[in-house]
Amino acid sequence: LEVTQSVGAERTHLFRSEFRLEAHRIHLLQQLQLIFPIKLVTIHVSANPPDDYPQHQYTIAGLPLPEDIHTLAITDDQVSTTLGFLCHFVALMSKYLAIPLRYTVVCKWSRSAILFDSTSGRGNNSASSSSPSWGKVVYPLFRERGAIDREQLDYGLVLLERNVDCLLRTRGVGFRHTWNVLAKMDKLLMQVIEGEDPSFGGNAG
Repeated sequence: LEVTQSVGAERTHLFRSEFRLEAHRIHLLQQLQLIFPIKLVTIHVSANPPDDYPQHQYTIAGLPLPEDIHTLAITDDQVSTTLGFLCHFVALMSKYLAIPLRYTVVCKWSRSAILFDSTSGRGNNSASSSSPSWGKVVYPLFRERGAIDREQLDYGLVLLERNVDCLLRTRGVGFRHTWNVLAKMDKLLMQVIEGEDPSFGGNAG
């Protein structure tokens, strides 16, 4: 009987500790949401855009993250700053949720990067010629025309999005691979903060 009571008390203590931990996580994420607000905004065009021209785009802290990261409509500095915000956002989400990232993010604001470590077994054959078969490789997460290779940046974004997908899967948050990476992060935030239904199927870009 004493053993049963002791186990029951330990379970109660564990439950209360987990509840306090999750409440603290929610508080931290609410603060993160204020620092890096994610919004879906309308793109205003002056005249006759192409049929496939996007009508909306996601922003983080007021800066847009275009579907085409190489578009000339946004300057290198704007793209690099936006990616820097996203890197910090992902890194802090990983820390607050206690979920390790598959690929290490190097947060240096508008000069951020991501590490591909093929020696750890985390490599992916789909990297083909864009990633060596050995050692650690640093991929840029910023844009600088004439200095940063387009394929290097594209693969860096692939690795960053794999990190984001890992965060969502670990928390049991449903998503589509075609969603904008900011839409995925916003869905994760809402799921943790507000406890939304994982079957959410809204328009996520």
